[in-house]
Amino acid sequence: MIIERRHVNAVVSTDPARLDMDVIHRFLSRAYWCEGIPREVLERAIRNSICFGVYIDSAQVGFARVVTDRATFAYLADVFILESHRGRGLSKLLMETIMSHPDLQGLRRFSLGTRDAHGLYRQFGFKPPGMPERLMEIVDPDAYKRTRATEYDQPEAAPAPAKAAVTDCSSPMKILFVCIGNACRSPMAEAFANHLGEGRVHAWSAGLFPVGWIAPETFEVMKEKGISLDGQSSKGLENIPVAEMDLVVEMAGLSYPCPLPAEFKGRVIQWEIPDAFTSDLECNRRTRDLVEVHVRALLEELQPNAGSRDERAGNSV
Repeated sequence: MIIERRHVNAVVSTDPARLDMDVIHRFLSRAYWCEGIPREVLERAIRNSICFGVYIDSAQVGFARVVTDRATFAYLADVFILESHRGRGLSKLLMETIMSHPDLQGLRRFSLGTRDAHGLYRQFGFKPPGMPERLMEIVDPDAYKRTRATEYDQPEAAPAPAKAAVTDCSSPMKILFVCIGNACRSPMAEAFANHLGEGRVHAWSAGLFPVGWIAPETFEVMKEKGISLDGQSSKGLENIPVAEMDLVVEMAGLSYPCPLPAEFKGRVIQWEIPDAFTSDLECNRRTRDLVEVHVRALLEELQPNAGSRDERAGNSV
């Protein structure tokens, strides 16, 4: 039986066919409670749980699973909403769907563990155990490390030969802009850098948890500046040659630093730019203009002549 609960353009569904394992594993493998969980272990856990996916316009933005005998006991685990979609009531919609599931009614015990979301769960009847002295557990914080080192990890490939240092000053500087969903801020920065850099830089963008599309408002406000985003797409770090970057720019709102490969030898900087994803056009315009200011300043810092094409042409870009 598939359960679905809808609100505006969001839906929570128990349909296992809709789950996006790439999104789920990308988030949970970095979460504090199950960091490093191998994908194969997570897939087995999901097969043996009641799973709830949260979707907006068919893209997965949240998840939870319940381990249960469907009669007496249940444990709520792996609850998350992608950071770019928080503050919109999706966690409550997710919990309402879980708590109303027919197979989770009349249970003698429903448990969970949390570090900082007590306020959410209290709204649905959860509270600290009345007699914690009765509870016992076995905790193995290195379980996933051992699993990865034995059964699931593939043999490491031989290290690639070291690249010669680039001394050709005419080579474009490679810049990667990173935000949460790669739907708003970082695509703007990518487009501005490539447009204003006059071939002196080659810019990419990516999201820690890419939503899979660039927001329509992003296309529109960039078009107002005479810059087309045609050819750009929402993508993750796995789609980018991160190790080859000279500079990585992290946008504000990242819950942890952008994971970088050991081969990366470039520089990392942070920009405080608010996320306008799902906001109105005016908010997107403010974000766009702030991104432009930062990109122009960066290009001036890196290459004093970069970013001057539009001033020479008398345009405001």
